[in-house]
Amino acid sequence: MDNRKSARLRGSGESREFRLRLLIPAILLVLLLFLLVGYVPREALVPAIVVVGAGLLISGAVGVRTGIRGPAWLIYGVILAGLALLLLAPAPWRGFALLSVPVSAIGYVIGKELAFFGYNRRHQASPSAWVVAGEAIDSVAEAKQRALSRLGRWESLEDGRFVVVLGHRRFEAWGAAAEGFVVHIASDGRDLETLSVLTHIPHQNDEVSIRLDTHGLTGRVPQGVKVPTEVAEQALNGFFETQGAKDLTGWAWESGAQAQDLRFS
Repeated sequence: MDNRKSARLRGSGESREFRLRLLIPAILLVLLLFLLVGYVPREALVPAIVVVGAGLLISGAVGVRTGIRGPAWLIYGVILAGLALLLLAPAPWRGFALLSVPVSAIGYVIGKELAFFGYNRRHQASPSAWVVAGEAIDSVAEAKQRALSRLGRWESLEDGRFVVVLGHRRFEAWGAAAEGFVVHIASDGRDLETLSVLTHIPHQNDEVSIRLDTHGLTGRVPQGVKVPTEVAEQALNGFFETQGAKDLTGWAWESGAQAQDLRFS
């Protein structure tokens, strides 16, 4: 009975969070429609609505298909193709070429949120199951072997953030196996106050770069939080042993503002 109640509560929370994430693009879309109705001449209103509708449908479909695993460049291709097509079209279609850009961006964001919502609903795991990079695994030994293997060849530039989850406990790493990671552990992923970052002792404050995501984004971090891959693997191994932040010689788990700032999300 408690498990069913807990599942309903998690589902309710996810739905509420999903609605909140859709709020901004929905507001922007409503404002855009008001502007169209208020400022576009009546004879050009039908083409404008067609541009908006087609842009939302096409970019939304791209967001649903590529929002989770990419390729991220596809939406830029869709935007450029729509822009070129309208610029080459006769009036009044040509006048709505620039309109297609924000419409496509809004549609893509909505599609991407729908993709993540559907994925999370399909991949809800029990609190006792380990989730390794999005894959639910019941066996601790198998989850540990799979996680260590994947971390050893992980590239955030291609794969995004590396995440291992047990219930609300989280292990996270940004970076690449060849150059090192920024490693976090949270005892409750819903509360940033429980977040800790692995830091070298003594502190090394000179800044170095770290690869962050599939869009090629890099960040600057203190040298002391850029963890060699072998140390990140020790921390991951400790997470499986203790379901938390295990002490490592020469390293410390530090919480507070810096840990939250270095999470890059």
